[in-house]
Amino acid sequence: MEVLLRGGPGDGQVVSGGGGTVVWRACLYEFTPEFARRSGRDLRVCRHRADCCEPYGRGAEDPCE
Repeated sequence: MEVLLRGGPGDGQVVSGGGGTVVWRACLYEFTPEFARRSGRDLRVCRHRADCCEPYGRGAEDPCE
């Protein structure tokens, strides 16, 4: 399944994903109930988790890679 990433450095990317989360580069995105229309297709929206960098030794105030 292809999903649309919202927020964070991957904003606007269309990637393959499944399950409850998607990892794009070093960032974690979670599935939402939202859908967005892109190139004539309805894609599930995944939102960036603001705390996704904390497990990697960076604080919430540090941006993702």
